[in-house]
Amino acid sequence: MANSSTGKRLHQELIIQALRRESVLTRQELSRRLGISMPTTLQCTNALLEKNIIVECGTQISTGGRKPKELCLNSRTGFSIGIDIALHHVEIVLTDFLSNILHHTKLNIPFQDSVIWYKALEEGLSDFLHEYHIDRKQIICAGISFPGIIDEENDIIVRSHIFQLEHVSLDRFHKAIPFPMTVSNDANCASYSEISSEHPRYLYLSLNESVGGGLIYQGKIFKGTTMQAGEFGHIILHPGGRQCYCGKKGCVDPYLSPLALRKKGQTMEDFFGLVEQGDETAREKWDAYLEDLAILTTNLHMALNEIIIIGGETGNYIEPYMEILRQKAGKYDLFARDVDYLFPTVRKNFAFSLGASMLALQKYENLVLEKAP
Repeated sequence: MANSSTGKRLHQELIIQALRRESVLTRQELSRRLGISMPTTLQCTNALLEKNIIVECGTQISTGGRKPKELCLNSRTGFSIGIDIALHHVEIVLTDFLSNILHHTKLNIPFQDSVIWYKALEEGLSDFLHEYHIDRKQIICAGISFPGIIDEENDIIVRSHIFQLEHVSLDRFHKAIPFPMTVSNDANCASYSEISSEHPRYLYLSLNESVGGGLIYQGKIFKGTTMQAGEFGHIILHPGGRQCYCGKKGCVDPYLSPLALRKKGQTMEDFFGLVEQGDETAREKWDAYLEDLAILTTNLHMALNEIIIIGGETGNYIEPYMEILRQKAGKYDLFARDVDYLFPTVRKNFAFSLGASMLALQKYENLVLEKAP
């Protein structure tokens, strides 16, 4: 009996995961894709319908007999929290079961690894949930985006250049966040926020104050042997060139960080305003930036042969210039008939916190089976 119960639970988990990947599937499609018999599929989907975890959301055109009913996840099944820890603030989002952002807030608490800061985070999260009348029992999990190398298996921050931390336990985060929780590298979170059934595998390039990125393969983050996959900011672009904060010279980071474009006290909006106005200095900077970006992206494509999504602070402004970038990339990539593998980000806001929420839900989504009546 126990084995039968365990089998049903596993099949229900697989159905939830399949519907998250594909959004909408019929029972027949679920049976074929998951290799589950039709009677078992019917039994499991009916149980999930009774628990209100999935809903019927349409019908397909009949090829004879009854029209197959389409199934999808119920967005109101439960909530997930995403928290982005930045140098000078904390961003929090609340998402539904389909990872749609419902509410968000910003806490002006500069990070410090102290009891006082973690208490402020705990209180800020509590106030956020209270403000929007969120029942804590409906929250499935929470995810944290953190700028550093995270060893989730051993529950430690291995290293964070920006916060000057090494081998710090995640215990204080667990005490401050009263929900099942994950902590992930910030660039990996931003990478994961772009995932869709259209793009289940891609390379994400994060052009922020610290350049990084991530590799998404078959719906999961590829982290590498020492959890440092995606550190594109420390690939050598110009040997012996500008000094990088990592200690090397000529890394991508000092050339493709937004700091290479904007002056002190200037915003990216200010900079691109000057570009559009025809300011000669701004246009020269932007042209040189796009040239370096073309070199990097074509090298990455030669190594991995996957599409590249360009995000981060600069990525938020790059869409109108994609054709120029593709033309520049075409000079360096003589193997591709067309440079059709470069795309602008679709997540211009909340990429880190949303990705953190999505990663937490990926790990803990099956907890809804315990919470459901």
